[in-house]
Amino acid sequence: MMRKILALAWLNAIQLLRNPAEIVGVIGLPIALTMLFGSVFAGSSAKPMRIPFVDEDGSSYSAQVGNLLDAEESFEIDAMTRAEAESEVSAGDAAAAVIVPEGFAAGIKAAGAEIELLRDPTSENSFAVMAVVQGIAMRMSGDAETAGIVVAAGLPGAGDFDRAYVQTDSRWEPKPPIYAEGQTVVASDVRGDSVIAEGNTHSSIGFTVWFILFMTFGSAGGILEEREQGTLRRLLVAPVSRATILAGKILGTVLAATAQALILVLVGALFFGVPWGRDPLAVALVLGTYVLAGTGLAVMVSALVRTRDQMSGSSPLIGTGLAMLGGCLWPIEIVGPAMQFVAKLTPTGWAVAGLTDVVARNQGLGSAVLPAAVLAGIAAVTIGIGVRFLRFE
Repeated sequence: MMRKILALAWLNAIQLLRNPAEIVGVIGLPIALTMLFGSVFAGSSAKPMRIPFVDEDGSSYSAQVGNLLDAEESFEIDAMTRAEAESEVSAGDAAAAVIVPEGFAAGIKAAGAEIELLRDPTSENSFAVMAVVQGIAMRMSGDAETAGIVVAAGLPGAGDFDRAYVQTDSRWEPKPPIYAEGQTVVASDVRGDSVIAEGNTHSSIGFTVWFILFMTFGSAGGILEEREQGTLRRLLVAPVSRATILAGKILGTVLAATAQALILVLVGALFFGVPWGRDPLAVALVLGTYVLAGTGLAVMVSALVRTRDQMSGSSPLIGTGLAMLGGCLWPIEIVGPAMQFVAKLTPTGWAVAGLTDVVARNQGLGSAVLPAAVLAGIAAVTIGIGVRFLRFE
């Protein structure tokens, strides 16, 4: 019996994958969409903000301002003249420019130094530059004040102002005496930390989950086509039971969807840097149960509709609707509580949540258990309904 089931399953999978147009649709399209959406969501945030920097003083103190600016990961300083910096800001090509005027070093020692900031009032990014410049000014002010006190007190080994200043500033590394640590918190019920999957990672997860539905519905649609052609009815004449035929068809759908998932995972890992390999067992658990749930949903729909045309018309609507509700196209954490609740009513929502916890948040096997259990339950119910109502003629 098992050999017959495997033979039917292999035949069903080969029939689905031998069509070049089908392969392009279920594999080529999600790869292209992953590239497109990944670049849209990640491209702008990954590029550092260019900051025009003018050093008119040419001292070690003015150089320190530039070094501290450049140390910010989100900034990239571009040295230029004052006239060029003013032109950049006035033309809207730069959010802000930082200018260290001549006499800055002398001002440091006399407690009268200043850093000039040219800011585009229409740019919100200029406020970030202003905050960083203010932080640099506070650090250098503290260094200068401390160095002045040490030199005035005539402490042994203090040396001159420059030496005392350097010694004081060294206390800021690797961490300042007092510092603030920020964490991004999202309004969602997530397990572990609250990192939102972004860029290629979310796109790879989302489109893998979405297009598995296209594969399962396409394979289940083949069952309807065989029913209309009378193939299923003729199979009943052969020494093969109805249960064996159904098991073979369902297993064929599972094999085709599993092959598609493996290809999309490998492409995401090798070409887009998505950390699919962080916990292979957890990924396999979530994807495996999701493939079963998607197969069950497709078989159930094929049992409830009458013709292949009805299946072809309803499957894109169902697949796209579940993808949108489940968070395949955008992080579900950015929508309201009501939509987050709706996502938990869909197999796509549980699959995306489980894979995000495993792949993007590195939460391990424990975070995959609940999504996998829910998906397995959905698979059991939908496959049961599909087998109960599927007609052979």
